[in-house]
Amino acid sequence: MRQLSVFTLCLLLFLSCSNPRKKMVREGEKGTKKELKYARNITIERTKSYVVVRLLNPWKKGAVLHTYYLVGCGSQVDVPEDGTKVAIPLQKSVVFTTSHANLIEMLHAQKAIAGVADLKYMIIPDVQKRARMKGGIVDCGYAMKPDIERIIDLCADAVLLSPFENSGGYGRLEQIGVPIIECADYMERSALGRAEWMKFYGLLFGKEHEADSLFAVVEENYKSLSKKARQSKVTRSVLPDRKVGAVWYLPGGESSVGLLYKDAHGSYAYAADKHSGSLSMPFETVLDKFGQSDFWVLCYNGDFNCSLLLAEYQGYAKLKPCQTKEIYGCKVDSKPYFEEVSWRPDWLLADLIQLFHPDLHIAPMRYYQKLTD
Repeated sequence: MRQLSVFTLCLLLFLSCSNPRKKMVREGEKGTKKELKYARNITIERTKSYVVVRLLNPWKKGAVLHTYYLVGCGSQVDVPEDGTKVAIPLQKSVVFTTSHANLIEMLHAQKAIAGVADLKYMIIPDVQKRARMKGGIVDCGYAMKPDIERIIDLCADAVLLSPFENSGGYGRLEQIGVPIIECADYMERSALGRAEWMKFYGLLFGKEHEADSLFAVVEENYKSLSKKARQSKVTRSVLPDRKVGAVWYLPGGESSVGLLYKDAHGSYAYAADKHSGSLSMPFETVLDKFGQSDFWVLCYNGDFNCSLLLAEYQGYAKLKPCQTKEIYGCKVDSKPYFEEVSWRPDWLLADLIQLFHPDLHIAPMRYYQKLTD
């Protein structure tokens, strides 16, 4: 009985703070748009009563993926019925992705993380520490199969997750009345475009100033590094990733990684390609296009070296980087690569510039290190 009372109280408190399903008939107010220089799939408009955030559908040109009306917690303002009302700043959020959890920490709003999905994959020290504490961060299961009951028990005021094309919706998660924040930043083409979404997340957590300041630093560093790379007298060529099953997935020339290579002023065999996603190629094509690449970059888990790489596939021995030992790896289960690069592409760009242009000595590499024998 006591548990039922506590749940009812939490539910009433939640409903009084934000109700995304409530139908409104009021027309939308006109406001001023917040300038976004690089992001193409999001608009932010500030009105007298609320902030309107529209996410454009990256998979359907001209369509809107989601509209959010951000209002101050406790405000009784009416909003149009074509979107989700979100009370800000968020106090008890459930975060499904490690990159967004890390951004929330970068913005100094980590106390607002009440639950996470895929806890074992998050190498964020504060998240892991608080998850072990009594009354700390709650493990809400897997992102693809979240524990709905735990999210309800948390009285969560929002769930942050990454949407996917043709996902078919979010099942029971859509039925519990908690606003779902669709974090589609990963579909931005440019690195700075994706990083600029931090301005939206800053609004959600009451950290607008911190987000604007952080992005200004990222933008300045990124542009400065790219300018420095242009002055290099040495340019090397890159071979990215490695074979998965029967194919090798490579960044399209207009993908976020492909554009990073361009901003690093490096040589990439598919730089002229117009695809914004991945290209799947058989090994024979990779050997033809990338066989003489100057260096190879890849990510891995656990213990790894050149011998283990060759054990995966003997055909790798035909690649020049295997013969010259110019293979650089990022150990992603101990280095915060996936946690950081979405928001600090300047840090990744610095690593790539040093690999493309060894005559430039910027700083010790943050993510990559040379694989041993």
